[in-house]
Amino acid sequence: MGIIQRQSIKFSIVNAIGTFLGFLSVVFVYSLDKSLYGYFQSLHSFATLLVTLLGLGIQGVIIKFHPEFVKKGLERHFLAFTVVGAVVISILSLSMISLLYSFLGSWLREVFPNFSLFEENTGTILILSFLLLFSSIFMFHAASRYRIVVPDLIFNVGLKIFLPVIILLVYYQYIQESQFMPAVILYYFLVSCALFVYLMSLDRFSVSPALNKINRKSYASMFSFMVFAFLNSLGATFALKIDLAMIGLMLNKESVGLYAIIMTISNVMEIPTKAINQISGPVVSSNWANNDHANIQDVYQKSSVFGTAGGVFLFLLLFVAWPEILALMPGKLADYNQVIIVFVFLGGARLVDLATGINSVIISYSDQYRIHMYFLLFLGVLNAILNYFFLQAYGISGAAAATFLSYLLFNFLKYLYVSRKFSFSLNFRPHLILLLITCLMLVIFSVVPFHWEPIINLILKGVLVTLLSALFFWTLNPGNIRDVMNQSITAMEKFFHKL
Repeated sequence: MGIIQRQSIKFSIVNAIGTFLGFLSVVFVYSLDKSLYGYFQSLHSFATLLVTLLGLGIQGVIIKFHPEFVKKGLERHFLAFTVVGAVVISILSLSMISLLYSFLGSWLREVFPNFSLFEENTGTILILSFLLLFSSIFMFHAASRYRIVVPDLIFNVGLKIFLPVIILLVYYQYIQESQFMPAVILYYFLVSCALFVYLMSLDRFSVSPALNKINRKSYASMFSFMVFAFLNSLGATFALKIDLAMIGLMLNKESVGLYAIIMTISNVMEIPTKAINQISGPVVSSNWANNDHANIQDVYQKSSVFGTAGGVFLFLLLFVAWPEILALMPGKLADYNQVIIVFVFLGGARLVDLATGINSVIISYSDQYRIHMYFLLFLGVLNAILNYFFLQAYGISGAAAATFLSYLLFNFLKYLYVSRKFSFSLNFRPHLILLLITCLMLVIFSVVPFHWEPIINLILKGVLVTLLSALFFWTLNPGNIRDVMNQSITAMEKFFHKL
């Protein structure tokens, strides 16, 4: 087994552990103090947006140009080169942002009712953004050496342990709330140091950036790619983080906390998307290289049907579990109807993404890969505009609706592009069967009573959703999913036989 396969398996295990820890924290900790959790999420989302502007795509350069530095014998200098580059670029970017802020500050205060949240925490956000920037640089350098597990363990899983612990310490008054963000800053500083130490353990690096050993052509090539990577990252960041940031700017910290809790649980539905993209990426790339359009079409259709089936199963599982999740939370989260409305919109956005298949993968690995950047920018801008107006009218339900509408239009445009540019299309008949299954399941769970303790109800609902989904998928067989189920059963039998 090669290093990529080993790292992929370990990475999946680490992600599963992180998801489980995150779920426990959401249910049992974050609801205790939604305001404090929302405070963290607000500042973190501001810092994440700022990282994109400060770095200007420097992280993408690490992956793209690492092989070139290796060929030139400058691999030991590449870390220092990117760190120096990041410092220079971030100083220039921060100067430009400060200049713009001096002109737009008064306008921003008028547009965003809660803009004081940003202004009162500007120093904290800046420090956090710089720590996130350099942490990401160290992580990308590790990834260029095919090491992704330990960095993810340090950066992501570590946060899912630290954050609930520090919130509990504040909640039970072992530390003051004023000490919360300094503790978070200290944590991210230690994370940056840990990532740096890990990177040092992988290779020997020089402190010299070797700036004079890179020719003008290479600098021009790197700058051009940085612009592309920056715009791509900006679109993705706006698409994924803008709702939390704007809730913080327009409503309050408690609303951010509530929305983040619901979003964290709905993000479980991203599991099929991540798995399908990871598996299909190399296949589609190879098919494009070999001009095998027939296989791309086949993968496109299957990814759409099977991904939607997985998404429907997870959506139903979470939808029927919400009463128990709310009952298990020690603090009063919110009105059940409001929670369900937000979840349905966010879950619906994930289902739309799954139903339209691997359109992003097809575009990204084609010779028209740059067009995906424009689609992402469009999604980010549209999401920001819709969030602004919908938040004013409908609160956090409006933010979720804005995300759903943005994803709907985003994926519809990508589908049209893939259909007209590459002549790939989807047969949506199996999706109608999956829609029928969803409706049947919702009707069943609306009439079946569950009057036991929340934990027992949760287990019973999980088992029932799993059994009914398997029964309906097998009987109605959307997109020949029965074949996949047979293959999975055979693989499991072989696995347990070996044990």
